Amino acid sequence: MERALDEMERAYLEASDGDARDARRRALADAMQEIADVSRMVSRGFVRASKPADLARELGPERRAREAAR
Repeated sequence: MERALDEMERAYLEASDGDARDARRRALADAMQEIADVSRMVSRGFVRASKPADLARELGPERRAREAAR
């Protein structure tokens, strides 16, 4: 998990040309968009989970891989 976070941090910093403040803004904007997307999916009934771990699994890396394959 820590390795993935380090990779994300590097990616945001590279996208921001090393500007930590801009990298933080980009990361926050992406996180807020992800929260909004999940909220919409949950409110429309697309996501069903009995436990938070099930929801995390449904919305985690596997989902991103499926979306990238499209």
